[in-house]
Amino acid sequence: MRRITVPVTLQVQGPILTKSSSMGALGLDAVMARRAFEEPATGDVKTRYYFPGGLVKGLLREAWQELATVDPTLLNCASEWLGDASLPDSQDEPARGRLMFDDFADIQTEPEAGHPVRYRIEIDEDRGAADAAKLQMMESPYASGQVVQFQGQVRFLVSDGEKEGKIDALRAALARGLMWIEAAGGMRTSGFGQLLDVKVGPETAATLDSKPSLCGSEWDLHLHFRDPVILSKRRIADNFFESGEIIPGGALKGAVAEMLAREGESFQELRDQLHAIRFSHAFPAKTESARPRSWPLSLLVFAGEPVDVVRRKESYAGKTETGLKAGSFDIDWKDEDRRKVHAAYGWPDLKWELRVRTAVDSTLRKAGDGQLFAWQVLQPYGLEWIARVDASRVSKPAREQLEGVLRFGLEPIGKTKALATTILTAAAQQTVTAAQEYVVTLQTPALLIDPGRRLAPNGALGSAREEDLEGEFQDVWQEISNGSLRLVNYFQRCVLAGGKYLQNRFLGRNRRYKPYSLSVEGSTFLLEPVDGKEREACARLAEWLRTGLPLAEGVRKFYGIPDDPAVQWKHCPYIPENGYGEIAVNEPSPYKEQ
Repeated sequence: MRRITVPVTLQVQGPILTKSSSMGALGLDAVMARRAFEEPATGDVKTRYYFPGGLVKGLLREAWQELATVDPTLLNCASEWLGDASLPDSQDEPARGRLMFDDFADIQTEPEAGHPVRYRIEIDEDRGAADAAKLQMMESPYASGQVVQFQGQVRFLVSDGEKEGKIDALRAALARGLMWIEAAGGMRTSGFGQLLDVKVGPETAATLDSKPSLCGSEWDLHLHFRDPVILSKRRIADNFFESGEIIPGGALKGAVAEMLAREGESFQELRDQLHAIRFSHAFPAKTESARPRSWPLSLLVFAGEPVDVVRRKESYAGKTETGLKAGSFDIDWKDEDRRKVHAAYGWPDLKWELRVRTAVDSTLRKAGDGQLFAWQVLQPYGLEWIARVDASRVSKPAREQLEGVLRFGLEPIGKTKALATTILTAAAQQTVTAAQEYVVTLQTPALLIDPGRRLAPNGALGSAREEDLEGEFQDVWQEISNGSLRLVNYFQRCVLAGGKYLQNRFLGRNRRYKPYSLSVEGSTFLLEPVDGKEREACARLAEWLRTGLPLAEGVRKFYGIPDDPAVQWKHCPYIPENGYGEIAVNEPSPYKEQ
């Protein structure tokens, strides 16, 4: 496996405008797009004007479609290298392209220096005079006729058996397509952003090294990004993609599977056993800092100070100058309280950037109707994401192949299809000390509840009572621990997950849809070992630290999940091997207990 990187320079003549969604100076109607870039040599982060990689990709597709009238092979080139939209009857199966485009940055101009403003006004066609209230003020960092270099990269993966002639043909097609582009950016039909020249530099190749260097089968995986990312998060609108903080373990495993799909018959052992490898969720941390933890839902803020009430079943209130006052759980915390707990459990401050984009109608050369969408991207600078990989259940050849793939770097990650450079280290062993009570805190969501047993036996979830939920959790912990653990107290929250995409991909359109009831991260359970089964209880908890909480039989039956672990991933994404059900046991708390 090789990763080919092709440097590309676009020589563009001013004026140039690629509109930004960010706020500009007072009075500006259109602001030139800018974002932070990390300097490869020094690691410094500087703000630069840029062309989005998605814009260049769209212009390339448009150019190949036009050139296909004289060279029909370019249509196949566009389909393979740039991808296609999912077909209506394909159950939302992706048709991803192989080319990944970085943003193209102007590394010479300093945005902070300040630049003149360009004015435009709409003319009334009937009167031939300026129309009322139609004056536009645009940021104009580039003068008319000024030549600017925008530098970026195009990368793609190739297998060791892929013919060099195919790569040479792609390089030639890339140069032809980019040279065919007339203009780039906004207002290109008004003379903005004329493309003068394109320089496609010599490619560089990074080769996968399959020589193993780590002992053991559990590793810590550190991921670093040079470009903004959009990580999986529950969507609140069809045209708004907001990045979360965490990379799901399933996304990491999916990136490995995507890379293996390019390799044909190679890596067969890893391909056959990938289902048995567990990837935990990757949590963000400041570079070279410890992986953060999910705080327990048993935290209660009283008079500005958090306390842990996991061992209390009665309500908690304390005295103030005005009498008794109840504490507040995290759903009612103020921003100051949340920031305090956030920092105490190791979570870094993150920064986001809003990007508003639209699909362009190639025929009309203007925005398509109803095609506006927005990305809330996460800026990754000064951060790393830390996950744990457990390959203890696969063969030695598969483990060695996995190590090579992980060291090579993972892509595509998230909506921006980002490349993650990686560092792989041996993981410290996790143990559980025998105790009279165990506080188990979910670090990631878990599929614990069988709604059909008590909560919604007739499909009416609203009729469930508090004692029904408690009884359900008592049965769940007894079942998955083989009767060695008993529930004493709990603080948990459930959310429904699923939607049209998961229904089409995992259930099929002809099966009844059931949303997944997930116990969220931070859900906390106070357990005690059953008399005579203390050693078994401790051993179970130690096993779950490594493997995650298993799916109970009732849960598998309710959601139609097969018992065979080798095929469960085809029917449900919320399985332990994808990072769900990660727990912490008797973790020291930064706050006192009450």
